[in-house]
Amino acid sequence: MTNLDAVLGRVTRNEGLPFADILTEASIREVLNVHGVKYRDRVFSPVTTIWGFLGQVLSEDHSCRDAVSRIIAHRAANGNTVCSPNTASYCNARSRILTSVLSTLAKRTAEELQTSTADQWKWNGRSVFIVDGSSVSMPDTPKNQRKYPQPPTQAKGLGFPLARIAVLLSLATGACHDLAIAPYKGKGTGETNLFRRMYDTLKPGDVVLADALFDDYFIACELCERGIDIVARAQYERTGSWAVESRPAGDILVWKRPNKPRGMTGEKYRSYPKTLLMREVAVDARDKNNRVQQFKVVTTILAMSIDGEQIGALYRFTSPPSASSSSTRSTSPRFHNPRGSGAPNQARCLRAACRP
Repeated sequence: MTNLDAVLGRVTRNEGLPFADILTEASIREVLNVHGVKYRDRVFSPVTTIWGFLGQVLSEDHSCRDAVSRIIAHRAANGNTVCSPNTASYCNARSRILTSVLSTLAKRTAEELQTSTADQWKWNGRSVFIVDGSSVSMPDTPKNQRKYPQPPTQAKGLGFPLARIAVLLSLATGACHDLAIAPYKGKGTGETNLFRRMYDTLKPGDVVLADALFDDYFIACELCERGIDIVARAQYERTGSWAVESRPAGDILVWKRPNKPRGMTGEKYRSYPKTLLMREVAVDARDKNNRVQQFKVVTTILAMSIDGEQIGALYRFTSPPSASSSSTRSTSPRFHNPRGSGAPNQARCLRAACRP
């Protein structure tokens, strides 16, 4: 049984608010104070609503009715007066939860987990983070359609608003340290641009593990400037690049700066170095039928103290999963919400909930 299955099992068996024992009231109130949230002492306070929302995200029954029933059970177990089973007040309270509050709660929880991680869970004493993206659909409301339009290939009125997300997951804890969300189509909404929004979450010395989409000259340069290394599956052979040294631990390559991408200013383009040293390592892996497959990964890690086998083993240990397979049971999850609150809160609440 995986950690996520264990969490889902505990949520399913608990008739109250299981997150009340994990995410303390004091920690939530502290974040509410940081963001200047003012609220009255009512049944569906921000604290209770966040507990209910987290339980709703992970429960088998995603309905607001089930969430309210859990809140009622929690109040009864604590000797408080039970409230009406009507979901209107809960939905209103949920729509008032600030995205920034959920984001801060999730980041603090992930950071606490990472800080408490034993050294043996790190890779060569370094923290490793997986970056990947997916998409989420949401309730079909005019507000959501304006901000996250449905794909143009779908007939009007027949599809759902669609957003693209990118997540930063800790390899050691499985916790999500950051999440970026944008419309599915449009300028600056690709996974690489969403990843750039999360740079500040990373620290010097961290390692980013990514798929072939992030085999990108400009991203590698940007991370190097921050003292961060990347290990990504090689996407293609680069024109104008060459090997300067062949080693058992991997070939040392010189990457030539590619042509200026569309939309990048000339000044920005010239700020990148004309060449970049990279290492290319061949990795042997086995598919689901136990057949050997070989592919290449590229990395900015050049230190000879870390050999090619270690780099290959890092990528082989967990080939970066898609966000959809690692955190949800469906590719584009939808949450029942009769009042149609926005998807960003749902996505960030999912992030806070999907930690081991």
